[in-house]
Amino acid sequence: MMSAAFDEYGSYTSSWSAVCAKSIAEDGDWWNELSSAYQWVMSEMGHKGMPRPDPDAAPLWAWVHWVDSKSRARTRPDRRYPGFRNQYDGLELLHLQVDENRVLCTDFDQYHCVINRWPCAPLDADRWPPAECDRWLDEHWDDPADMKAVQYRKNAIVDPKRLPDRWIQACLWTVTPEDVFDVRRACGKSDTIGNHG
Repeated sequence: MMSAAFDEYGSYTSSWSAVCAKSIAEDGDWWNELSSAYQWVMSEMGHKGMPRPDPDAAPLWAWVHWVDSKSRARTRPDRRYPGFRNQYDGLELLHLQVDENRVLCTDFDQYHCVINRWPCAPLDADRWPPAECDRWLDEHWDDPADMKAVQYRKNAIVDPKRLPDRWIQACLWTVTPEDVFDVRRACGKSDTIGNHG
């Protein structure tokens, strides 16, 4: 799909209407819960100076860091990882190199606060004593949406120049052929299918 878009348009941008239709067909309830978090991401991308290139554009998601079984943050996934088995057969893994001004990076765990409309504690809260964490959550559980929006911007979005050693995801609007550094099978043998670098 992406290579066909490269050939026809010179880049690939996902369609919001297509994403909605597919998601609703697969699980309408899930999409109804998740769509507001997608809207938040799109709003924050605009706030960061990355305006939506087209009214129908949807964000594309990528991993910047993922954490392996030994709790090490990695920039390249281990395709032998058991979680990949039988989930990504026949798919390709793209290794992108994209200017940081084109991506919005978010902490994967903190983004779940956005999805669930929970309060979002600071990133270092995982080092707080449990009682302090509980107290913070109790104090902020009923915060109004505008206060939670401030928490999300402050605590879920991460600076690409100072990425914590955590699961970090990135959203961008468009992928160009120049962004694609490497293409490999998502699972299986480690042979390279294509390489621009």
